[in-house]
Amino acid sequence: MSTNIAESLRSSLHAILADRLTVDGTSIQETTLVRNGSYCGRRFTLAGYSLVWFQEEGQVKLYNPMGNLEQSCSVGQFCLAALPKPSEIRRAA
Repeated sequence: MSTNIAESLRSSLHAILADRLTVDGTSIQETTLVRNGSYCGRRFTLAGYSLVWFQEEGQVKLYNPMGNLEQSCSVGQFCLAALPKPSEIRRAA
């Protein structure tokens, strides 16, 4: 498993959900996913939301607390979505 990708997904999930709920200090729970005896991905859970990373496909799926799919995209798209928009970045005076 790529530690850097997992770390990016953790921070992105936290950033995206911080816009919707109060998640400061809330721990993300993680589960290793295994298919046919081989590592295939990871599930990150925070405040009832689940983000499932399918490593081989490079895809993530975000499910809300009701279990409904909210987003399905590449790992890169998900992580980029959590970055601040250029208009939200303050420039030093």
